[in-house]
Formats: sequence, structure tokens, C-alpha cells
Amino acid sequence: MTWGKTGVSIGVVLALCGGLGGCATIAAGQCVDWVPLSPAEQEREASLVVDADLRSTDRTVEALGRYRVREAVITGVRKGHTPDDRIDVIATSDQCTSSGEPVEYVDGDPLAEPGSYRLYLTQQQAGGAWRLVVPGAAERLDDRRG
Repeated sequence: MTWGKTGVSIGVVLALCGGLGGCATIAAGQCVDWVPLSPAEQEREASLVVDADLRSTDRTVEALGRYRVREAVITGVRKGHTPDDRIDVIATSDQCTSSGEPVEYVDGDPLAEPGSYRLYLTQQQAGGAWRLVVPGAAERLDDRRG
């Protein structure tokens, strides 16, 4: 009987330690399971939808990970409004993020290439940059011209 109770006690202690270790890991970073959205759903969920010419900057913002900031020069507003014709934009990561570390993307940063995009955005808290409503919520417009 004593060994049975001791075994259960050891199991509970190990489970608690493992759980607390997991909590510490979660507190240091964040994993989000994004729900894929169709373009119509992206537009519904976004507070701002714009066509814009994107340019790289040397700036980053911290939002549960270090994001590269792009400058978007607005060429058309499809939904919402912005007080300026230029806004800062970050591409939402599709990977787990860790505070202070650069974010990663499965198929690369969808805004890495300068050019014209339709962006489905929501306001980001940290740094004042707008972020894609879900990973990949950007449509390259350059490809439609030609």
C-alpha cells in the first residue's frame, strides 16, 4: 500500500512539474492555431482593407516576437479608413513566436517582396503597426497587371 501511494504521489509531482514547465514555456512564447479564411471571410474580419505599395524598412516591432515592419503607401481603401496615406504593416506569423526572437513563416514572409498588395488588416497593439488579420491575408496585385 505504501508503495502504491508513493508511486501516485511521485506521479502527481511529476505531472505538476511538467505542467508548470509547460506553462513557463507558454509564457515565454505563443502558438496560435489560425483558422483558414477565404478572401470573403478575410474581408469580413478585417477592420481595414487597402490596396497599397509596400516598401521594406529597417524597423522592427515586438508583438510576442520581433516582426519586420513594412511601409504601405495606400493607393485605395476598400473597407474602413485610415487617417494617413502611409501606414506600418507586419505580416502575421504562421509559426509559434517567442518574445524578442525574429518570427518565422512556413513558406516565407508573404510581404517580403516590395510591390502592390491588397491587405486585409487589423490594428496591432505593439508599435502601432497594422497586422494581417490571419497569416497570408495579402493578395499580390502586381501579378494581375501586365
